[in-house]
Amino acid sequence: MARTLRTLSEPDLEIALLRKSVGSLTAGRHTCADCGRTPLVGERMYRFGSASTVCALCTPLRRAEPDAVELVRHFERGHTVRRIVPHAA
Repeated sequence: MARTLRTLSEPDLEIALLRKSVGSLTAGRHTCADCGRTPLVGERMYRFGSASTVCALCTPLRRAEPDAVELVRHFERGHTVRRIVPHAA
C-alpha cells in the first residue's frame, strides 16, 4: 500500500520557520533565575553564587549582597568593525 506524503501549506511552512528561528534565538539568551525574563540591553544583572543570575527587578527578593554586577551588552559586542583613528603626536 502506498503512503501519501503530507505536504505543508504555505501558512504551515511560515509558522514552522518562525518557530524554528525563535527557538534558535532563545537558546543563546541569558535569563533571570527567578522570573525567567530576558534582560534588556543596558540592564544590570546581579550574580548570586556561581549559577544564579538575577535581574534588577528580582534583586530585592534576595537577602544577601550580590557577588558581582554585570551589564547586559548587545550580542554583537566585539564582533563589529571599528575605524581606528591615529592620535596626533
